[in-house]
Amino acid sequence: MLVVQAAGWTTNAQAPNLDALIDDVREVLRREYAAPVRFTYLEHSRDIDISTFGKVSVGPLRTFEVYPTPTGDPWKRLIAVEGKSLDPTELARRDAEHQKDVRKQLAESPRQKAQRARREEEETRDREAILDDAKSVYEIGFVNRETVDGQPVIVVSLTPRPNARVTTREGNWMKQFAGRMWIAQADHSIARLKLHAVDDVSIGWGVVARLEPGSGFDYIRKRVGGAWLPSELTVQASGRTLLFRRFDVKAITTYTGHQPLTPEH
Repeated sequence: MLVVQAAGWTTNAQAPNLDALIDDVREVLRREYAAPVRFTYLEHSRDIDISTFGKVSVGPLRTFEVYPTPTGDPWKRLIAVEGKSLDPTELARRDAEHQKDVRKQLAESPRQKAQRARREEEETRDREAILDDAKSVYEIGFVNRETVDGQPVIVVSLTPRPNARVTTREGNWMKQFAGRMWIAQADHSIARLKLHAVDDVSIGWGVVARLEPGSGFDYIRKRVGGAWLPSELTVQASGRTLLFRRFDVKAITTYTGHQPLTPEH
């Protein structure tokens, strides 16, 4: 649960150097991507699906055990659907498939390792370009200071500049979203990011769906030990699909039970 308390400080007197603050936030993000913290946790999530006929629906609640991996995305081990544990035989089959993939990765040839290294370099360049676009798109404003779950944070507003020059697809999306960011005062990590559409937003060039203003997400992290880890993600969207079917969906993903990765994993 997110607990916010007003700090009672005078807004103008406590305004930080915003340019320096945002530069620090960017550097923290770089470090997080370069050396992600090794924690396991449970993810409880629902997928939002768009059918061939334009029907938007929210899928069943699925529970995953999430484990970091030496390379690539974390391993999400499905263990339950709508609170019902996965059949042991199916779970064993999935575990065997995962172990097979791990052995295959460990047996990479020099050529495959070089290809993976190039992909990782490309992903790093893409992230840098997205961060560049974020700095170009958003005008940062100081809002106030708060205490969130016992952690002092600096709250800033994010106002898009429609005419900002960007180089990525994500940068173009940013121009259509405004919101706020909560930044930890201690280490300038992002504690929360909340964005909403300020105009109609096309998905798939408008072929798949069009989101209405107000659609967006609220991503919350919490401090565990010395790390900031995912806590909750709320996605809320309304609009129309290609076939003009209205939709109004909300999906909440929660992340619980964070534990440092143990050697046996």
